[in-house]
Amino acid sequence: MQLKDLEIENFRNFLDLKVIFGNGINIISGMNGEGKTSILEAIYYLTLTKSFRTSNDTHAISYQKEHFNILGRFSSEKLTNTNIRLFSSEKEGKHLFVNKKEVKKFSDFIGTIPAVILTLEDLRLTFGGPQERRKFLDILISQVSPLYLQSLKIYRRTLQQRNALLSGGNKDAIEKQIAIWDGQLVEHGSQIILSRAAFIKFLNQNLTEHYNHISTRNDSIRVHYRSSLGDIAKTEDNTEIKAKFQKKLHLMFRYECERKSSVVGPHRDDIDFLKDDKNFKNFSSQGENKTLVIALKFLEWKYISRERNVKPILLLDDIFGELDEHRMHGLLDFLEDIGQAYITTTMHDKFKEHLASEKYILKDRKLYAA
Repeated sequence: MQLKDLEIENFRNFLDLKVIFGNGINIISGMNGEGKTSILEAIYYLTLTKSFRTSNDTHAISYQKEHFNILGRFSSEKLTNTNIRLFSSEKEGKHLFVNKKEVKKFSDFIGTIPAVILTLEDLRLTFGGPQERRKFLDILISQVSPLYLQSLKIYRRTLQQRNALLSGGNKDAIEKQIAIWDGQLVEHGSQIILSRAAFIKFLNQNLTEHYNHISTRNDSIRVHYRSSLGDIAKTEDNTEIKAKFQKKLHLMFRYECERKSSVVGPHRDDIDFLKDDKNFKNFSSQGENKTLVIALKFLEWKYISRERNVKPILLLDDIFGELDEHRMHGLLDFLEDIGQAYITTTMHDKFKEHLASEKYILKDRKLYAA
């Protein structure tokens, strides 16, 4: 998948920007505050229909402007000169167009143009809360599986309704109605868990090799999916997961009534990263954490590429300043074999001897060939 050219209007600090990109590695350098991250954010909007920086689209509209507009022309073996346009304003909301035809349901578009992003915020993946790791799984798997995305949407709506019942109903009302919501929760929650388990299996088959390639060490790296249903490590059958889910809901019913919220299901699950069977969160250094996150992003890219049979666009936002020399070389080794990537950096000189790439300098809101 390749982005051929990009047009940005009234987006962040760009009132008007047009640029034609190369088919391989594109390096955008510039001082802090010039808007390098905003260019990656605009590309991300065209791939996942949302920002990786804010949940409020109006925050991305330029000062004293009423809307922003992003247009990109993409191509691949499956998509030839496909024009994607995303428009957003406070009055009219957000609208997505593919070849001038509006997409009514954004979820139908997700995965059409897959992307993987690595930012400094991703370094919280291991040390942050469980919601960070669930978000990582949800964004990744939603790009390869429309069924997962659909199950996730229905599950969240069902969870909201079930929690409303638990918090607002009396015991008799809860007992009469809970089975309706339990059935939906089990049906769609089990699909979420099964899909997550498949990706965890892929990680465990590949993570040690990729981690050690970057770190130049010989550690054993493993990922454990910690489910509220109990041990599901060897469970690959959806029927078995459903049975465990239903049983756990029955066992926890009284407790959930007391808590007035749902405590069983994939919304409470987490993943543990283990190095030599010790939890990264408690026993790893900052350098080891960076190595793990980079390896995870490599594998996210490879998993999407394998499942969708298309190379995702890779976005790397100003991470090289955080890496020592051998970790940087490990990352550059991976980039040699990738499709199209966008790298932002303040360290233009560091790339002069590395990578066949198109190089740009961002200055005064204009992008120049370096």
